[in-house]
Amino acid sequence: MPLPTWPAVPYRPVRDSFQPIKPFLDPIATEMEGGNIRQRTRPGDNVGTLGQTIMMTPADAETFKAWVKTTLNNGTARFTALVWTGATYVSKTCQFAKDGKPAYGAYSASRVAVSMKLTVYDF
Repeated sequence: MPLPTWPAVPYRPVRDSFQPIKPFLDPIATEMEGGNIRQRTRPGDNVGTLGQTIMMTPADAETFKAWVKTTLNNGTARFTALVWTGATYVSKTCQFAKDGKPAYGAYSASRVAVSMKLTVYDF
């Protein structure tokens, strides 16, 4: 079954909102009795995270909210989207990070700021 794609709403982040791309997940850390911490990479760790804010019209924001709620099962499913890699936009498989579900804030009467944190696979 193919993954859903980003809906027909803006996908380009506001330049100042784009957070640096973290190209891998945090390592698994185990504290030892002697005070040392052992860190290990996660198997198959090819996952990056990025934060961004996208400006949308109120109508686009409503379309996006409905897509997240219904198509992505309240933002839990994976999807494909064009992601800024620092040099170009590339189609990637994404998912909203556990602590990065979309948040909506009124920016002006004609703009809604949609902030999110994405988990990007095969980064």
